[in-house]
Amino acid sequence: MDKSPIVLGSKPVIGISACCMACPVRYNGRGFDMLRHIGREKGDFTWVPVCPECLAGLGIMRDPVHIAGENGAAIWRGEASMRSRGGRDVTAQMLAGARAAQDCLERSGVRAFIYMDGSPSCGVYRTTLRKQSRGHPPGVFGALLDQQGLFLIPALDLQSPLKWWDWRRRLLAFLWLAEVPIATRAELYDVWY
Repeated sequence: MDKSPIVLGSKPVIGISACCMACPVRYNGRGFDMLRHIGREKGDFTWVPVCPECLAGLGIMRDPVHIAGENGAAIWRGEASMRSRGGRDVTAQMLAGARAAQDCLERSGVRAFIYMDGSPSCGVYRTTLRKQSRGHPPGVFGALLDQQGLFLIPALDLQSPLKWWDWRRRLLAFLWLAEVPIATRAELYDVWY
């Protein structure tokens, strides 16, 4: 096996929930600047912000949505739905918005995604807000992210320098190993050590 060093040749492309990049796209017209927590390291990456709810055509300001049923994966199977606070069924729109966001990420070459946990659309491990039990994770877009095999990072972990350091280390290892053809355990050992 070639022992020359493996170097990432370009900036890693990371998708991010648009509301976490200070885009005012949440239902209430607000956004969070989660990237301010990582400071100058923000420039080490190319960012692709997406909002499946906006791409669904729900607009800003809008009623918040929730999962009516099991979870986002069940929505894709047709066993659950997404409803607005007013009770309007927005399932078809949300599925279209999630597909549009996924297409954008694929066209951009995204291999990692920073998601907003607690969101009924982007949440991966939590889809409840303020102790309201409305569905279980993942959200409708979170289910797609999980299926794609992307490296997933919860946005709230960017607030902790230690957690961000750990995520960044694992992200770079994930991207680095993806550049190497590995077919056997011995090849993995050779690459890693």
